[in-house]
Amino acid sequence: MKIRTSVAAGIAVATAFALTACTGGASTSGGSAADGEVGGEISFQTWSLKNDKFTPYFEGVIDAFEKENPGTTVKWIDQPADGYEDKILQQAESGELPDVINLPPEYAYSLASADQLLDLGSASKVIGDYVDGGVEAYTYDGIDGSFGFPWYLGTELNYWNTALLAQGGVTATPQTFEETMDAAEQLAAAGIQTISDVPSPKSLQIMVSDGGGTQDVYKDGKFVFNTPEAVAIVDRYAELYKAGAISPEALQNAGTANANINNFNKGTVAWATAGPNYIDKDIAVNAPTLLPDVDVTNGFGNPPLFVQGISVSANSDNAATAVAFAEFLTNTDNQIEFVKLATGFFPGTKAANEDPSVFAETAQNEMQATANDLAASQMNDARMLGAPQFTEAMETYAKQQIALAVKGDITAQEALDKAVEYAEQNVVG
Repeated sequence: MKIRTSVAAGIAVATAFALTACTGGASTSGGSAADGEVGGEISFQTWSLKNDKFTPYFEGVIDAFEKENPGTTVKWIDQPADGYEDKILQQAESGELPDVINLPPEYAYSLASADQLLDLGSASKVIGDYVDGGVEAYTYDGIDGSFGFPWYLGTELNYWNTALLAQGGVTATPQTFEETMDAAEQLAAAGIQTISDVPSPKSLQIMVSDGGGTQDVYKDGKFVFNTPEAVAIVDRYAELYKAGAISPEALQNAGTANANINNFNKGTVAWATAGPNYIDKDIAVNAPTLLPDVDVTNGFGNPPLFVQGISVSANSDNAATAVAFAEFLTNTDNQIEFVKLATGFFPGTKAANEDPSVFAETAQNEMQATANDLAASQMNDARMLGAPQFTEAMETYAKQQIALAVKGDITAQEALDKAVEYAEQNVVG
């Protein structure tokens, strides 16, 4: 399972940081300040996007906004990718948080917890224009409000080696998680492996949702992913491991690396999950002989959603201008133009995702065009996995415990209970 991706920083790993006690006099987030006149100067901060590729775009957006709103000035600031989280903390501590700022949901959570961000659900009338999962990513357990406009998004699809499916007697590409488990059992009987990764608390959310249920990682102030539904899935994996459906790397690499893509490209497993541009950007380059035998289907249940967003400081002196610019930057037209440059990502508004041919790269392979359409179609079902309180260290520990359960060294319940206990002992806040 991939983790959240930003255009500039590649894979961005967020760790929680505490702002609650380090800032003074932050105003309570709300909408009243944003109801004023649009005018004056605001600052706008991006995350390592001032370069030959993106600078002309941002300059054009800023010029257009200032032209549409005479008397406004947008001062664009760009921060390097390294240490971005620390820089935000320093800005908040010193009362210099930019008016409009690019924040992933985890960073926004830390600021929202300290009343540093405006509740855009109250301050803006267009919050309903954005994809539901993206808006939900900026709402947090125990905090009222929504603290970011979804800006550019990612998700994952299911990819299948149809030659291996046919070799094992599976004549129809699995459409559900349960069908996948059944196919894995059938393929194992024919000596074919299907799975190259063990479940994590995050991927368990997808699997449970595919059966119609709901699985939270963190709720009402506690980690809660050791549910009977999760136990049942880990038990099923243990059965499939004994049957030979799971690759050895799945257990060897648990929590440290994901053999999912490598094994699929080598043609040794029948199933993989990957981003929407996997066919043209990876398979066609690294495993072109597989192309005729690859099928792609939607992600299961509520597929993963990787989100970058735009937030507004609660302390902005020109809140109305800041909200207006945040809305302008993330409107459908501007998002479409942005993801034309940020290829492989999807825009954050519902309207923009209605026709992926407007923004997606021209597909080089027929199946890539299908993947583009499927990814756009599932944006409103996709949800951000985990929780801001659930760190990468917690994810690693949990996968290692689950691998032990799949191997049969401990029970599934023991593995999930230990993972919850570890998370409770290491939560920041």
